[in-house]
Amino acid sequence: MPKNRYYYFDHTTCSFVEVRPHPLRRLLLFASVAVFLLGAGALLFWYATGRLATPRELALEAENEALRAQLSRLSQKLDQFAVRLNELAAHDQSLYRTLLEAEPISEDIWQVGVGGTDTYAEFDRFSKPTATLLRETSQKLDALERKIALQNASYRELVKLVEARESWRRQMPALLPADGVIVSGFGMRLHPILRVRKMHEGIDILLPYGSPVYAPGDGIVYKTGRSAGYGLYIILEHPATGYRTLYGHLSKILVRRGQKVKRGDLIAHSGNSGRSTGPHLHYEVRDARGRALNPLQFVAPSMTPQQYQQLLEAAENSKISLD
Repeated sequence: MPKNRYYYFDHTTCSFVEVRPHPLRRLLLFASVAVFLLGAGALLFWYATGRLATPRELALEAENEALRAQLSRLSQKLDQFAVRLNELAAHDQSLYRTLLEAEPISEDIWQVGVGGTDTYAEFDRFSKPTATLLRETSQKLDALERKIALQNASYRELVKLVEARESWRRQMPALLPADGVIVSGFGMRLHPILRVRKMHEGIDILLPYGSPVYAPGDGIVYKTGRSAGYGLYIILEHPATGYRTLYGHLSKILVRRGQKVKRGDLIAHSGNSGRSTGPHLHYEVRDARGRALNPLQFVAPSMTPQQYQQLLEAAENSKISLD
């Protein structure tokens, strides 16, 4: 089809003149069309790239979402572990350390390592939700690790205290070393040979000659020997308690110096050696400073209150010692 042409009447020349578009107008029209097409193309490209991802991008997004969900579950588990650890710490403070008479752990120690420089800034390069989740989870994990290490250290300390307390319990001279009647108690007594009132620093247990004498607690044989007053004697040391026990007027010694003994071990036979008026066992308990203590104070835990009261009254009623 032929191209349409347009004319206008020129009154000057009295003729029709063909209408021709100005070159600048053509240029402006072309530029407008080009700008429109470029804008539309850019809009379509943005929409396609924002809405239509490649299969690899879709797979990576799904993987990231799964990792975020897993990380969120881990954070919840850490919260549960933290609650359980706090319960253990509460038992540590209120029960175990109280029973073992240990110093409580201060709140400052529990918070050790909290604060300081930001060690989680590396997560800021991720998206805000991911960075926040990573930061919170890492903080919880570090705090939990710190408290677990502190609690382990606390339990190791408590185990040592328990072992020391158990050693103390085994070494405590809590039993009478022989089965007999206490005929003379601890305190001022009339000496049967010297005939003067003097301090009786132990108790006298009336026994037939050669009766067994047992260790009242675990210990080490500190010394054995003979003296004018005690005759044949043994001194046991109970290191964990700080006490020493003495057994005098023996007829036979069955242990040697440095030997370890346990509660109930046979260590000697009773007799009448030394300054004594008859067969019996003289038994003493002394502290780390060498001060004599009433042996009956140590046997009280192994007896009923009535039994201990009867034993104490029987010992107090006797005013004469056998040595």
